[in-house]
Amino acid sequence: MSGEVAAAEPPFRSLLYREPRLYDLVFPDADGSIARMVRAAVARYLPAAPRSVLDIGCGTGQHLEALARSIQECWGVDLLESNIAYARSVRPGIAFHVGDMRALRLGRTFDIVTCLGNALSYALTDRDLTDAMDTFAAHAHGGTLLVADPLNARAFLEGGAFRERVEARVETAEFTATAVSLHRLDGAARILRRVRTWHIAGHPDVEDYAEFRLLFPDEARRWLEASGFEILDMYDNRRFEPSDLTGTGGGPPDAGGMRGRKLYVFARKRDRSRAWTR
Repeated sequence: MSGEVAAAEPPFRSLLYREPRLYDLVFPDADGSIARMVRAAVARYLPAAPRSVLDIGCGTGQHLEALARSIQECWGVDLLESNIAYARSVRPGIAFHVGDMRALRLGRTFDIVTCLGNALSYALTDRDLTDAMDTFAAHAHGGTLLVADPLNARAFLEGGAFRERVEARVETAEFTATAVSLHRLDGAARILRRVRTWHIAGHPDVEDYAEFRLLFPDEARRWLEASGFEILDMYDNRRFEPSDLTGTGGGPPDAGGMRGRKLYVFARKRDRSRAWTR
């Protein structure tokens, strides 16, 4: 099936989404740390090599390109047509589709489901989160590994990660700019609001806007368990290092202001017909 579904108007705007090639320049993941984390999770939690992966909120498909070297079937879905058009143009051989994580149904399951790069944090309401979790479950069979990295409420509310202003410099051969991010935090609602202004030499300033839902570890556990997943592990780093989950060891923020503020969740779809061991 095509997998193309009508997508709701996104509650954010971003220069990097309007011009996805810039996303790959600003967030190159040059060391492959995210794909390396997923491969390490496969070795830890799956009893056999996976044959398929679905990345929900895939953006430009950067992580899928790295995973495609060892996984036969790689599918990516993103809300934005601009991201999918760009991903198809630069990453052939991967199945890319436009879709909303709250309503997506591809009619099949995968050995791995991932939701990375702040994608889950765009689910702002409880209804959004429930629908997103149900989408994960709809594309998972018994034993499917789920990897997600929502923004960590403990890091912002307890670990001192909140910064009202974050400034970053991006310098590449193709794109040089300064990004100034101003943040407002609604602790009661656990909503982070960001206005980011790009100062690009020779061009008018460009302003982005986004809202993000922060999740406590116990919240992530409850939502996933309600959708039929069992939590395997949670970390606040990509190195699988145990901690108090307050994000204090994540390093300085990146151009998005979010590095070191994530909760890395590893879960498995329950299989009542077969006993899986870790």
